[in-house]
Amino acid sequence: MNWLTNLEQAKEESQKSRKPILLQFEMDNCGGCKKLYEETYTDEKVQEEMNQWFVLLKLDLKKDRDIRRELSGYWTPSFYFLDHNGKSYYNFNGYLPPDEFRLMLRIGYSESMIPKGKYDEVIDVINKDLQNFEEAALFSKALVQKGIAEYIKTKDNPSFREKMKEIQDKYPNSLEAKMYFWDE
Repeated sequence: MNWLTNLEQAKEESQKSRKPILLQFEMDNCGGCKKLYEETYTDEKVQEEMNQWFVLLKLDLKKDRDIRRELSGYWTPSFYFLDHNGKSYYNFNGYLPPDEFRLMLRIGYSESMIPKGKYDEVIDVINKDLQNFEEAALFSKALVQKGIAEYIKTKDNPSFREKMKEIQDKYPNSLEAKMYFWDE
């Protein structure tokens, strides 16, 4: 993976490539970071998706204090999904195994791209291998993000409500089921 280590360079690359920035904060002796490199980043699909969808930026939580303060960063590993101006759209703290990490990438991508009107791209990214993640904790969140992109694109309220109801029925204990409750 081709990690940049300078925010300004990442912003320039993001603007040229039209890809969001995936910023990872790390620091020495971070156990979650070590596990990330040993287990998650060795997964070929993780590598492929990170390189395809993002400009990769790695910063040190202690050394890059100004950026850390600006983003309110406090943990490692932590991930911030930024636009070409450095605005953060989504963040996640902690280690994730490969499949959960891949879902987190989809959620971060969607949070970054829906405000830009990239609904078809969001739907395509979330749909990639989606059936492989049904048991993952972040699955219902990814389904909601897909539903939101589809709704904003089509304005089909009955279809959106039906999809959110399906999430409630299938994943009743998920945060998404509680957040998007529809009274019938």
